Amino acid sequence: MGRIYYGGCFALLLSIGCGGDASSRSGPALQPRPEVQTCLPDVSKGMPARLSDTGCFADLKTLEPGPDLIPYDVNSALWTDGAFKPRYMVVPSPEQIAIEEDGSWVFPEGTVLIKVFGFEFDVGDPHSRRAVETRFMVRSGGSWDYSTYQWNDEGTEGELLEARKTVEFTIHEGGEAKVLEYLFPEYEDCVTCHGPAIDDVLGPKTAQINRDRNYDGVVANQLVAMADIDLLVLDGDEEIEPGAEPRMANPQKGEGTLDERARAYLDANCAHCHRPNGYASSGDHGLDLRYELPIEDTGMCEPMKYFPQWAGMPRVAPGDPEGSGIMQRFLEVGVLRMPSIGTSTVDPFGTGLLRDWIAQMDSCP
Repeated sequence: MGRIYYGGCFALLLSIGCGGDASSRSGPALQPRPEVQTCLPDVSKGMPARLSDTGCFADLKTLEPGPDLIPYDVNSALWTDGAFKPRYMVVPSPEQIAIEEDGSWVFPEGTVLIKVFGFEFDVGDPHSRRAVETRFMVRSGGSWDYSTYQWNDEGTEGELLEARKTVEFTIHEGGEAKVLEYLFPEYEDCVTCHGPAIDDVLGPKTAQINRDRNYDGVVANQLVAMADIDLLVLDGDEEIEPGAEPRMANPQKGEGTLDERARAYLDANCAHCHRPNGYASSGDHGLDLRYELPIEDTGMCEPMKYFPQWAGMPRVAPGDPEGSGIMQRFLEVGVLRMPSIGTSTVDPFGTGLLRDWIAQMDSCP
């Protein structure tokens, strides 16, 4: 048996992925959107107090999505203390998603983006997996409304939260207990990362979505699957050619070169803030960590700013990970650790990746 950590399936699955044997069914990867959609909350009236009343999930105990929910995965995931994160979108039929020249996506009014967060509380025991939070973004009045639900310990229901909340969760691994200080965010936390520079959307963009996914037995490229149900705005008879579209490397799967994997990790974990007009705007900080930029245009070769403890330290010192400011920010155990919101522990995979990347550098342009 196997477990899916970043896919759209929650329960215990066969190791081949969501839905079992890829030959178990034929037909389209995604079904057309229902004519009557139930997962379209009216945020002007407030979100329902209980997750079960949103009309989004067919079965909360198994986290079976309702027919409105379109599952998707990303190539490079944001670190959230090792949480698994099924992702879904609901786009009101027959509205479509517009794709900008830079690969960013513009969602129509009424769109719902949903992300579930959960942990395997006894690492290695799939029966210990349960959801702890479900977040909603709803496009309303030309902007996004944010809300979050905290699941009960039985994994049967979620309660709408009205304010920020921190809860300690204990993860057992290899005979040791690790305590996570898990943050349930409020609006001000959300808009720190979900800013106007990216139309408030993090994961759904072409380079992140351009990948294969197992749709309950049918393996298909996500862009193609979405285009097949008229979810994307295309010109006339235009067809999606995945090989001609931007694609971000998948660090967890070891895709691409070491440089591409490290840059993809930095994009997913940092670039929503460290970019023009982001929360930590490159205009102020001189740091732009978008994947598509040449490294000489990112500011990573410049010295650190604003941090006396790292004064004079280059952000990236070729061949010297421990002497690199970016590395130190990811290893920091206090409030200065990156990512700055939603993490209470250092990411061993991500820091290992960045350490290997910097160690093999001969120079920084």
